[in-house]
Amino acid sequence: MKVHKNRSADERFFDETVKSLTKYAKIVKRQTKGVEGDMAKETPRNSKWMRSYNRALVLRLIRMHQPISRVELAQRTNLTKPTVSNIVSELIAEQLVTERELGISNGGRKPIMLELVATEQYVIGIDATSHQFIGVVADLSGNTIHESEAVGRFETNEELVEAIGRLCETLIAQTEGRGTIHGIGISVHGMVNPETGVILFAPRFHLHDVELKVQLEARFDYPVFIENDVRALASFELLFGEGVGVEQFFYLYAGEGIGGAYVLDGQLVDGQHHITGEVGHMRLDLDGPICSCGNRGCLEALAGEKALLRDYAVVDPQVSTLADLRKRLNEGDEQAVRAYERAGEYIGIGVLNTIHLLNPRRILLGGPMFELAPTIVDQIKERVEHTALTAASRETDVKMVPWGEKQGALSAAALATNSLFQTI
Repeated sequence: MKVHKNRSADERFFDETVKSLTKYAKIVKRQTKGVEGDMAKETPRNSKWMRSYNRALVLRLIRMHQPISRVELAQRTNLTKPTVSNIVSELIAEQLVTERELGISNGGRKPIMLELVATEQYVIGIDATSHQFIGVVADLSGNTIHESEAVGRFETNEELVEAIGRLCETLIAQTEGRGTIHGIGISVHGMVNPETGVILFAPRFHLHDVELKVQLEARFDYPVFIENDVRALASFELLFGEGVGVEQFFYLYAGEGIGGAYVLDGQLVDGQHHITGEVGHMRLDLDGPICSCGNRGCLEALAGEKALLRDYAVVDPQVSTLADLRKRLNEGDEQAVRAYERAGEYIGIGVLNTIHLLNPRRILLGGPMFELAPTIVDQIKERVEHTALTAASRETDVKMVPWGEKQGALSAAALATNSLFQTI
């Protein structure tokens, strides 16, 4: 089967990355083959590494290019046809992949096309960034199958864990007898150690050191993945959105607060102390308003919706909630429009600083602020195009991504999905 010629730049970039990684993996395999003594003992581990790598690579390519044939998989991965066939047979036996329909013949036998069995394979996602939890059951293509909400009031770590656990039970019950659950993802506002699944600090709940992963895995027979809310949003884009096939990008969220997440080599970058991407606490005004972190003049304290509400309420005390402020904006209130435009100027500076610091291939803008005031996106693009350091950096791809009420929960579900598709 011929490889599609009219592929996007992102797809071509991904293909080149796959070839490089596969070439490296083959070098590792050759270097470890036949080694004697202590090094020989490492060969089984390397063999297992290669097997896991190849499996994840094939599964990810099926997701990205489905329907796809075994022949095309072999071409894209540089794996032998028998290796691809063995991996595909395993995936079919595990009901992750199905042979759906016949492809187009080039004169010989028609190839069998492969697709994910997305409708019978599920993940659970819970957005626990406020006292109103939103939970979803999603398939492996990121589609919502079921959704539930719960309101939690808690003052202790145990009460938070229990509230999330009850919502998990509700969502699991909705899939009973209908398919397989592969994992549970939880997104939380605050600092998270994704490796241990411990919430180090959840500022909106005023809780510290919540051992959420350990306690949920003891209660449910599924792997649990815990992540910061903005990093989870970036994970969703990496799997299903504008980050597909893009090995380096920065996701910037703007809503009540402002945050960011950095993806490098197709992986979320965490950092030594789990604060990579915290652009909301980039200081832009030494004498500015006090931020929630305790410093003055942070981007979030200048341009987050909570900051806009604070300033607007001084002029009109009747506007006391974000819903009130957003309503004024939708009505075209001049003061509200100016407030969001001013926020766009500050966010544009934050984006510009990020480009100069990390030089990402793409900047993704997500969150309610961009959805409510899309002209902010034009402001940011204009600032980048006119003031970035070099001609090439002025062409950095800046895009707004869709936003909805369930986005946080779907992004949490993507954490579990990513465990299936992630290459080593």
